[in-house]
Amino acid sequence: MESMHVSLILIGISVLYPGTGSLHKLDQPVLLGPSVATEGSVVEFYCEIPGKPATLSVLYELYLETNQSKVIGEHTSNSEEIAIFPLVITTQHDGRLICKASGHNNTDIESSFSVGLDLKVIIPVEGARIISHPSSNDIWEGQTLTLQCTKTKGTYVSYQWFRNEKPVEMAYDRTDDTLIIHKLSARNTGQYMCVASNQYNDTAIFNSSDGLFVQVKEYVSKPEISVDVVKLKDGGFKAVISCRSEKGTPLNTFSLLNNTDVIATETSDRTSVLFSVPVELNRYMGHVRCNASNEGNWVLSEPADLTVESVEGAVTVTPVTYMRRDFQVVGLDLRCKVERGTFPFYRWFLNNSRLEGQGGFYAVVLPDNSGLSLSVGRDSAGLYHCEASDRLDNSTSIRSPRILINKEVLNRVSPVVAVVVFTCFALLNVALMACCIYGVVLRRRYSGKYLLIKQRRKMEIAVKQEDEEEEEEEEEDYLEMLEGYEEDVVLADRMSDSAAEDEGESVDETLLYEGAVSKSTDILEEFNL
Repeated sequence: MESMHVSLILIGISVLYPGTGSLHKLDQPVLLGPSVATEGSVVEFYCEIPGKPATLSVLYELYLETNQSKVIGEHTSNSEEIAIFPLVITTQHDGRLICKASGHNNTDIESSFSVGLDLKVIIPVEGARIISHPSSNDIWEGQTLTLQCTKTKGTYVSYQWFRNEKPVEMAYDRTDDTLIIHKLSARNTGQYMCVASNQYNDTAIFNSSDGLFVQVKEYVSKPEISVDVVKLKDGGFKAVISCRSEKGTPLNTFSLLNNTDVIATETSDRTSVLFSVPVELNRYMGHVRCNASNEGNWVLSEPADLTVESVEGAVTVTPVTYMRRDFQVVGLDLRCKVERGTFPFYRWFLNNSRLEGQGGFYAVVLPDNSGLSLSVGRDSAGLYHCEASDRLDNSTSIRSPRILINKEVLNRVSPVVAVVVFTCFALLNVALMACCIYGVVLRRRYSGKYLLIKQRRKMEIAVKQEDEEEEEEEEEDYLEMLEGYEEDVVLADRMSDSAAEDEGESVDETLLYEGAVSKSTDILEEFNL
């Protein structure tokens, strides 16, 4: 009886699933689910075969395409229900998911696979900070700086860079998490910050560092040197020498050199220093230079003369006038200069009265008072002169010659100028008339010469045509003579042949032949043949 029951069961199975000699392949399943998920979240994925018979038992398996041997989800469907795979998301789920459908405990059914579903596992960004290469504490202009934004956690991260809370310039090189700045300069100094972020459901998850301050150090620039002399209470003098650089990151070291000897050195956290050196008037003290350096960089200034010369020689005043459009003088600048002197100082006088600062019609200008600006008018008329003295000691001074400043005199045209102007105008008129006369004469001369050349060319053409006609006539005569010559020769030959056959030829015929030959010879000689 038991064997009969087993046989009946097998017959029923064979009726429900008749054997055809080949495997039955399931339709392609469809895998559904999110494409993005955060780490630690619970997410459900769905897989089904559309139109699957309710009586067909199917095993659904979920796995990563990169690791098909490890199943991360499994579901058996004995009816039309959809397979559900609830997952607690970890970083291991990041990748392409595949759903496999196969017959449950039935090897006669061939498995099928769904289209892959890409899943991004988002880990919020944490612990972002900036690493500097080289160190931000030792960065000099001209170098290349590399800033890298690192993080302790985070996936699918994008990076943004800011300097002083503003986006960095597009000229910088950026590759993912790295910012590269070539040829650093002082303008690259500032607070740098990177923002690392990723997104899930349009919500930015970011964590930015506190920022990194970058101080680009500058090499000290070429210093400028200036020398000033001060008189001491004891009657002596000293030179105050200023050494100043436009830029230079401290600490900066300045050295003062007299020719090649270092006479003073000072280190400062500024870009300028002062040196004091005793000097003697009218004695050669040589030349001094400033040497500035920081971090191995050093530059040398131009030389400055340390010799201090007293004021000596002649004092001259040079005027410069300013005119209106009608050539009327309205202003005047006077410049006073002494022939020798290192530190001269000037004073101006009008009719022996001292002019200082600025008045109604004048202004004393320039640091050493060597300039005087005047507005020409009734108040400014008079005799002007300047005096030059040593700024260090004004006990003695040298006076310039006096010059008269008067509006009428300045605007009066001198006889010499009038003569020169009239002479120039007359010469210009004479030159213009000469050019006109010369142009007329030259035109006539060239027109006559042109007619003569034209007639000569016509005569040459006529002569040439006559020569050609004569040559043609001579050629025709020559051809006629040649024809006559040929006839005479033929006649002579015939006569010769007749004489050979008949020895009794008459003497007259012989003479005729000789005459024909002689005539031919004369013709040939006439044409030089």
